[in-house]
Amino acid sequence: MREYKKEMKPYKCLNCGREGFGRADRKFCSVECKNAWHNTQSRPSRLCRSRIITALGRNYEILRGCMERGELSIDLMTLEDRGFRPCYVTGYNPVRYGPDTYRCFDISYCRSSSRVYRIRKENED
Repeated sequence: MREYKKEMKPYKCLNCGREGFGRADRKFCSVECKNAWHNTQSRPSRLCRSRIITALGRNYEILRGCMERGELSIDLMTLEDRGFRPCYVTGYNPVRYGPDTYRCFDISYCRSSSRVYRIRKENED
C-alpha cells in the first residue's frame, strides 16, 4: 500500500493576510475568511443586479398604476417625474411597420420620443 505524504507549504490568507502552513493550494486561514473574501468579490455585481431589479420593479408599479387609473397613454416626462426609468425594460420587440413594443414583465407598451402609449397587460396563456 502506498503512503501519501502531505507536504505542508507556507501560504498567506487572501482575506486577512495571516501567514500559515497547509496544503499546497490553500488560500484561506479559515472558512470565515474564505466566505468574507468571496462576498467581497461578488458585492459589485450583487449591487448592480439589485439596482436593476429595483428600477424594473418601480417601472412595473408605475405602469400598473397608470393602467388602474385608465391612463393608457401618458407623457414620458410625467412618467419620469413619477420615477419611471425608460432605459430599464425586460423585453423589446422592434416592429418593421409601426411602433416598437417594450415590455416590463407582463405589461407591454409603445414609446415615442415624448409619449408612452398602448399600455396593457399581456394575456398569460
